[in-house]
Amino acid sequence: MTLQDYTRNTLLVAIILTVSFFSPSDAVAVPSFARQTGMSCSACHTVFPELRPFGRVFKLSGFVISRSDKPYQFPPPIAGMFQGSFTHTNRAQPSDTVDNVWSSNFTSAGNNNVSLPQQLSAFYGGKIFWKIGGLVQGTYDGVAEQVFLDNTDVRFADSLDLAGKKLIYGLTVNNAPTVEDVWNSTPAWGFPYASSGVAPTPAAGTLIDGGLSQQVGGVGLYGFWNNWIYAQAGVYRTALKGVTEFLGAGTETDTVTDGAVPYWRLALQHQWGSHYFELGTYGLFANVFPGGSSSGPTDQFWDVALDAEYQYLRGKHVFTAETTWIHENQDWGASYTLGDASNSSDSLDTFRFNLNYYYLSHIGTFGGTVGYFQTTGDSDSLLYSPDPVDGSRTGNPDSNGFLLQANYLPWERCKFALQYVIYDKFNGSSSNYDGFGRDASDNNTLYFLVWVAF
Repeated sequence: MTLQDYTRNTLLVAIILTVSFFSPSDAVAVPSFARQTGMSCSACHTVFPELRPFGRVFKLSGFVISRSDKPYQFPPPIAGMFQGSFTHTNRAQPSDTVDNVWSSNFTSAGNNNVSLPQQLSAFYGGKIFWKIGGLVQGTYDGVAEQVFLDNTDVRFADSLDLAGKKLIYGLTVNNAPTVEDVWNSTPAWGFPYASSGVAPTPAAGTLIDGGLSQQVGGVGLYGFWNNWIYAQAGVYRTALKGVTEFLGAGTETDTVTDGAVPYWRLALQHQWGSHYFELGTYGLFANVFPGGSSSGPTDQFWDVALDAEYQYLRGKHVFTAETTWIHENQDWGASYTLGDASNSSDSLDTFRFNLNYYYLSHIGTFGGTVGYFQTTGDSDSLLYSPDPVDGSRTGNPDSNGFLLQANYLPWERCKFALQYVIYDKFNGSSSNYDGFGRDASDNNTLYFLVWVAF
């Protein structure tokens, strides 16, 4: 690292900390929402980005609730976000994994990595016009050195009386299945909310669990009746060309779907006193061209999931529990013929569960999370083959472990997080999982994050 590199990154940190200390006190994950409503961020969030019940209603109402009665918001609801991080893995990674780019040039034998920034984002978050609002996020990824359109959800929403009860209904245009969801038990907004961009991660994952994020654009219709039942039906298509192309701006499309991808969501919720509970299901069906092709035969994916969330909100105490289980049926009609899969069909299951507790003190918010994650599936020696770090010696996709995280928020606009990921099994086994001598525990990861919104 040169003196010029050190000076540049030190200056960047100083600027961000200055923004953290002197930006308005109503700032949150997307502080323009707080400025628009005139409410404190705790009206919508427990600890950002996790939502409270009113935060869910605000989102379902189209992001348009405002202290102003004008059909537009002025000044425009603009916000920003910075994430800087440090990553340490138990064993060094290959040099091409931690390439010496300017945003991550503090490295030590592939074990230690500082990303400044890990992410920089700009948001339009709030009312657009009349009953139309949105959350539009543009992000610079400091690890990939890429600018792209990140999580985006634009809505029209209104309400009416149905059977003597209030029905909130609307239309959402977004760029990832579950990004429009209002519960933190589903993939797009699920814990841990932020993680290392350079640490190894398991090879297998279901399509709905981030596999289509920013790869597609879609539209959905939804209704929320009597503060009790929520239902949504939507359809997505690859954001490669046509009317959805802008929703994938800046993202390389490597998962190309054939035709429409239907998506559904159903959830029941109930709140009594300080307690809140939700139980739901979601899923999709997709035909996907193998290898990023855009024509020819396809593979088929059926994803069906269950989720649940519990919150206890009382005074200075916040407790939440969130879980999801995703089952995926995989029909390798194309990949098997091409010799890219050893089985004609497989299945994959993902399970996650986390418990969070926070104490809201006069010197900030303290708390933490204990989480468990597990992926299991059929062995397939071609889908999961030996390869340094990322491969599987056994051809099995099974991975599991625990995630521990401690958080401190000196102000609602600033979060310090210390995270430790512990792997018991990685890509099929605990020892020599990749066929090149790497153990699952070698990927145990210590991660420190500074997250500032302004």
